[in-house]
Amino acid sequence: MDPRPLPNPAPTQEEDDRLFVLEPWVMAPVRAEYGFNIRLGEGAYVNWNSTFFDCTPVAIGARTLVGPNCSFYGGFHAIDPAVRDGDNGPFFEKPITIGDDCWLGGNVVVLAGISIGKGSTVGAGSVVTKNVPPFHVVAGNPAKILRKISTAMDPESLAR
Repeated sequence: MDPRPLPNPAPTQEEDDRLFVLEPWVMAPVRAEYGFNIRLGEGAYVNWNSTFFDCTPVAIGARTLVGPNCSFYGGFHAIDPAVRDGDNGPFFEKPITIGDDCWLGGNVVVLAGISIGKGSTVGAGSVVTKNVPPFHVVAGNPAKILRKISTAMDPESLAR
């Protein structure tokens, strides 16, 4: 939780809006297992009904757009039922990283250990099971690379 107090209201609505231009926006309701492992970059937008299984860090980059009903699952169990042993077996955690300037369509699922590179787009309904390189479009279940994005944005730059 951000301990900083909200600033006093500005004299005009336009000035007030500018105070929050760099703040991340989260549309309720959103569910989080812990909440303290989620990091949102400047101007990030998380739409309603998103779920964060944040037993490990989940980072969403600056200016990234997350559509409604997206899920981020940072933990998983063993596939072998003998190892899994109900809820008694080992539990594994791997961080999730979404780069700056990405767009995740509605109902996207991102699994543990995944990195989505800067400027990438993930099509609605996709299940991301492998890392996505910067400036690529992926879609499907499992998500597959459809194409590279042509952009004037410098792929090496972290600035706008």
